[in-house]
Amino acid sequence: MKNHWFRIGIGLLVAGVVMFGLYFLLKGSSLFVVKKVEIIGLTGARADRVRNASLGQSTLDFDEDAVRSVADGRPPIRSFKVDTHPMHRVTITVVLYIPVAAAGINAGNLQAVSADGTVLPGVSTDRLPVVQTSIVGGYVRDRVVLESLRVLAAAPAQFRSRVKAFAKDPKFGLYATMDNGTKIYFGDASLAARKWAAAATVLADPQAAGAAYVDVRVPRRPVVGGVQGGVTGGIDPADPNQPVGGDNGGASPDSGGTSTDSTGGTTPQ
Repeated sequence: MKNHWFRIGIGLLVAGVVMFGLYFLLKGSSLFVVKKVEIIGLTGARADRVRNASLGQSTLDFDEDAVRSVADGRPPIRSFKVDTHPMHRVTITVVLYIPVAAAGINAGNLQAVSADGTVLPGVSTDRLPVVQTSIVGGYVRDRVVLESLRVLAAAPAQFRSRVKAFAKDPKFGLYATMDNGTKIYFGDASLAARKWAAAATVLADPQAAGAAYVDVRVPRRPVVGGVQGGVTGGIDPADPNQPVGGDNGGASPDSGGTSTDSTGGTTPQ
């Protein structure tokens, strides 16, 4: 019996040595050399560096750390994943931290931050909307500001570049101030993409030119204020948006016009 188990042990050891040697032989073989690299989430010079560092490696022994090191840059990398595929292909998926705002107490200490509040050192704050807040330990921690960042992250790129500042009104909630002075009222961070889409549709209408504000707290019923004729824009004036608190008959932000609320009275604008 002892000889039986001894022979099995010897057999396993020999098999292990053979497999180990075969692995080292094959990993340097042309059978597993990387010839095709698919890169997701990275473009330009950084993608070129990643591709060049990947080509010629082995799919059996791919050096992910070496490739990631050449991908470093601005914006910084949030996640980096490598998937090798027999025999010659590798897929590299990169997720970057995207700057959505410039955060700080004042104009002299603004830093670029991502949607989750992470500070992005060295990333330019040019053309980023400003949010006033303190930064602690490399992160934005204020709950209201984090809500604002989530709304900004949902903005179409052409809109985000036009936002000058983002803040919160005590009555009407989160709002963006655009480069032409128009305010867009969101209320909270819910349905942010739909609210941006509603605002974009309204502002694309020539009749909304010069609007003081667009209220998209209820995105299916946007309100436009500050244009000739008072409050307009895709709603029945007898059914205006409600304020953040949900009170019936509440007001939209001040614009100097009036609309009729659902109780038959007037809503000051």
